[in-house]
Amino acid sequence: MEKLKSEGHITFKYMDKNGKESNYPINPNGSVDSIAGLTDSTGRVLGLMPHPERYIRPTQHPHWSRLKNKTDGDRMTIFNNAVRFIKENF
Repeated sequence: MEKLKSEGHITFKYMDKNGKESNYPINPNGSVDSIAGLTDSTGRVLGLMPHPERYIRPTQHPHWSRLKNKTDGDRMTIFNNAVRFIKENF
C-alpha cells in the first residue's frame, strides 16, 4: 500500500462533497483507504472500480424521464477528458 501511495499509483478515491475520504455509502465496496482507481507506472493503464459508463447518457439515469436537464451525464467527463488528452498528446 505504501508503494502505491509513494509512487503515485492511486488516481481516484471515494470522497464526500467536502473532499474528505469517505466510507459507505460513498465508498460502496469498502475499499481500503477509499481507493477507487489505480494506474500503472506509465499512467496509461487505469483500473477503476466505479463504473462511469453506467451514466453517460440521460436515458441511463433511473429517473431520466423526470430530469429537467437531459444532457450527457456528469460521468461522461472522464471519457471526454481521455479523448482530449489523446488528441493533444498523440
